[in-house]
Amino acid sequence: MKNLTLLVFILFSSTAFSQTWDELIYQGKEERSKGNFRKAGELIAKGAALKGTDNFEHYFYAAIMYANADEIDSSFELLAKCIEAGMYDLARWERNNRLKKLQTDERWTNLKSKMKESERKYSNGLTYSILRDELKQMWKKDQELVGRWAEQKKVVSKNTIRLKEIIEEYGWPTRDMIGKDGVWMTWAIVQHSHDLGFQKYCLKLLKTTLASTEPESVFYAELHDRICRKANQKQTFGQAIIEENGIKKFYPIEKESEVDDRRKSIGLEPLKVYANENFVSYKSS
Repeated sequence: MKNLTLLVFILFSSTAFSQTWDELIYQGKEERSKGNFRKAGELIAKGAALKGTDNFEHYFYAAIMYANADEIDSSFELLAKCIEAGMYDLARWERNNRLKKLQTDERWTNLKSKMKESERKYSNGLTYSILRDELKQMWKKDQELVGRWAEQKKVVSKNTIRLKEIIEEYGWPTRDMIGKDGVWMTWAIVQHSHDLGFQKYCLKLLKTTLASTEPESVFYAELHDRICRKANQKQTFGQAIIEENGIKKFYPIEKESEVDDRRKSIGLEPLKVYANENFVSYKSS
């Protein structure tokens, strides 16, 4: 059974150096589509390690692939990497059916304790940790109802009302206030809102961050392109991905030949990198 020690060794092989992190992620997801779960886990874990930051989503995906391949040791090692990279969403772990087989293992209990302690230390460094806790619970309630649309819609409406109150009191919250994941949860609640006026207001707030020391470029671009879709307009930055007949593709992009210039202007990576990360087959215009 291959474990992370082997993965780290492979990372420093000549093959790893000839590929970028996003290419490894794409290849891993391609292997997943073929049912080659162990190979998928290996490649995606390599891509996550090579990326170096903002990578717990990829470690999490790789852990799931190893669980699918019944390589439980490697799955646990990668879940530990998720925590080290800043993932504190235990509810998401518990919701994932492919990780159910791990939950009777004592290592699962140990990881839960490790996550709790890591999150406590992380939260202690924030100026508004209680607000982060509230946002986390709001988002948890939203995600628990995925697939139960009528019930979820009610939660989304309640979350929108409460988030309006929070933003009215604090403005758009910063990472120092509620952490990077807290800002993400704020944005995610806005993304799910059915209140277009509120989304446009939050877009203006996010735009002001672009000239700050904490630019929220991804959140700004994601929300901008979602609003474009709602208005039946072409998207600007290429963040909106749709699926047709089981194949992922970009929602139509305004002046696509200029999209990388627009992305660069707000601090985003080229669209090809984003495409690879999300398993979208794409050739630059």
